[in-house]
Amino acid sequence: MSIVDFSRLCYNLRDPPWVVKIMIRPFALTDLGRILEIEQHSFPKSPYPQSMFLQLHWLYPKTFWVYIEQPRNQKGEEICGYLIFSEDGHLISIAIHPHHRRKGIGETLLQKALAALPNLKIWAEVRRSNPGALAFYQTIGFRIVGVLSNYYGDEDALIVQWTPPSQ
Repeated sequence: MSIVDFSRLCYNLRDPPWVVKIMIRPFALTDLGRILEIEQHSFPKSPYPQSMFLQLHWLYPKTFWVYIEQPRNQKGEEICGYLIFSEDGHLISIAIHPHHRRKGIGETLLQKALAALPNLKIWAEVRRSNPGALAFYQTIGFRIVGVLSNYYGDEDALIVQWTPPSQ
């Protein structure tokens, strides 16, 4: 084996074909179709309509983020999930496409939001009937602090809150 062949082999070992480029970036209008698909899969009882996402983009352009994966040597990118939050600490919505759940994407998005608002209490509403979402928030350190009766029309919401360690 020549030195050139060996260096190609080492390059290939350092950068295997399954490496995926990951990026979190602000939402763009071209993302809307995929966001609506993720929303429908994630919240089949009450998905936000297209008009809601357009309004949220207008209201929160700096804090409406999408999580992107781009497999090496492939064109295009895949939106795996999104997070929308206000600068006062309200988590408005977070959703991950079912094919990408349990990979840490939701936690990555949420940890980035917590880092963006380091001194604020962060809160969200969770359906009482959604133990998976409640467990997700509790794993990250959120605690149940209240209940909103009939928040979802026929169902209560649990208010979960994360408090910075310094408070």
